[in-house]
Amino acid sequence: MTFKTKLMLITLLPLVTVSLLIGVASYYQAQQLIEAETKSVEQRVLEAKRTEIRNYISLALTSIQEIYEKEPGGRDAAQAAVKRILNDMTFDVDGYFFVYSLDGTNIVHPKLDYLVGNNWWDLQDPNGDYVIRNLIREAKKGGGFHRYVWHKPSAGQVEEKLAYAILLDKWGWMMGTGLYTDDIAGEISSMNKDFERSIRQTVIAIFAITLVAIMIAGTLIIGVRFSEQRFADGKLKELTKRIVDIQEQERKRVSTELHDSISQLLVSIRYGLEMIQTEAADHPVLKPQADKCLTILDGTLAEVRRISRDLRPSILDDIGLAAALVSLGKEFEMQSGIKVNVSADRSHSRLSDGAKTALYRVVQEAMTNVARHSAADQVDIRLAVGLTTLTLTIEDNGRGLPVPLATGAGLGIPNMRERMESHNGYLQLSNMTKGGTRIEVTMPLEKQYTPHSNQAA
Repeated sequence: MTFKTKLMLITLLPLVTVSLLIGVASYYQAQQLIEAETKSVEQRVLEAKRTEIRNYISLALTSIQEIYEKEPGGRDAAQAAVKRILNDMTFDVDGYFFVYSLDGTNIVHPKLDYLVGNNWWDLQDPNGDYVIRNLIREAKKGGGFHRYVWHKPSAGQVEEKLAYAILLDKWGWMMGTGLYTDDIAGEISSMNKDFERSIRQTVIAIFAITLVAIMIAGTLIIGVRFSEQRFADGKLKELTKRIVDIQEQERKRVSTELHDSISQLLVSIRYGLEMIQTEAADHPVLKPQADKCLTILDGTLAEVRRISRDLRPSILDDIGLAAALVSLGKEFEMQSGIKVNVSADRSHSRLSDGAKTALYRVVQEAMTNVARHSAADQVDIRLAVGLTTLTLTIEDNGRGLPVPLATGAGLGIPNMRERMESHNGYLQLSNMTKGGTRIEVTMPLEKQYTPHSNQAA
């Protein structure tokens, strides 16, 4: 794991962890709050319904109290009058009063006529609750509430109901009324949905803030990394340029030593061998040996001069880049048999020695690649010098570059690019439509051209 990756993890992981913990804690606390609030609301609503039901029972008792106590016209007449009163007393849409005898026989039910006159002692609701038995039990206790499931007239289906039953002990009746509680479930469900929506919004807000924080932190990290990368690239470019300059200085030193010292010594030796060869003309044994030594020495001189020229062509320092490229083309043509066309403008001292050397080395590397890989028979080299930029183009008619360009195949192309980048240049490789490879280098000139400048290119 890289240092940059570790830095990102150290920065972002605690932020993400804290955000997740806050989100989870907020969610569970909100769930507990919803549960507590739901119970509280349910209890308040139930208590309100209990009060309302007691009021309805009190109203009914007030309506029948005089008849119940005095029984005018006899008990049967009084009971018949009470039945009529209770049948006519309805409230809301589904509110009514019911009366059962203590053995479970229905006496009054304004909504379900088929119940009247039948015994429902063993009646159970869908949950298995003995409805009538339990209502009678609560009435015998002095009055009480009971929750069960019962038919709701307006809905045409069964719903939960809260009923209150009292005992008319003189007649042996259980009278009661109730309210359906399905509206409580609806209210609680609506409230839960509101709470859940608020929770979701809160969690989304937390994660949105976290995401923004991560993006800000990531942006800062990327900015720091980019700044560090730019700084490192700049230092690397400076180091590369310095290494190349040192290499060129060392090459120039070695080239000068070979040219001025080794070559001169070899030339002196050759003069001596020529004298020996002249003196050995009358000696058939020495003459062939002298000729052979001269041949070997000439080859050695040529090799030393080639090495010296490859290390640092003196023509580049003496005459300039344009002449050096022409000389390089001719030499390459002689060695490889590949036709080389060179067209080079003079830069009139608008390039530093390092830039000239870099361009020369790029052409050297390109020509080496042509000889090794391209199978070309012609190379065109063009050096065009403009007002502010210089363009170097190298084209061959060979097989072209592989697509995609293989990585790790060698250091030639990366070295060419590094040389150009160290002088603010840009190198691009491409395949030509007619076949072959094209290398194009663009480099800024260091100063504008003045017509009075007659220095070397």
